[in-house]
Amino acid sequence: MKTVFTNTKALILALVTLFAASLAVPAFANNEETVAKAEVSYIGNLNDLPVYRLSLTNPSNEVLFVTVSDNYGNILYNEKLSGTSIVRNYQFDTDIYSEYNFNFTISNVKGKVVGVYNVNKRNKVIDEIAVNKVK
Repeated sequence: MKTVFTNTKALILALVTLFAASLAVPAFANNEETVAKAEVSYIGNLNDLPVYRLSLTNPSNEVLFVTVSDNYGNILYNEKLSGTSIVRNYQFDTDIYSEYNFNFTISNVKGKVVGVYNVNKRNKVIDEIAVNKVK
């Protein structure tokens, strides 16, 4: 009789643990789906100037701010965006600079940073000289 109660207690404990774990998983997955995700990529040149694409996935449709600044903190561009799927192309007059470095910062209304992307262009000159023995 004592083993029946022990087995019953173990079965009840296992069922309670399984039930508690099944409630916790959907709550965690739901939080992941509502977080905004951003991506910045270089897509090429137009009129000899580089073009950068910002792709935002914003499932909660919250208001987001995009700020482009240089190394010294000077704001080059600022924009307020809303929507669930946002794609923007940016082109800056960097023709006067041979090298540049600036940051894309995406944040929400509360000031939480969704993503920071650094764009860095460096010039590199390489002289390659090869000497080969023919015979």
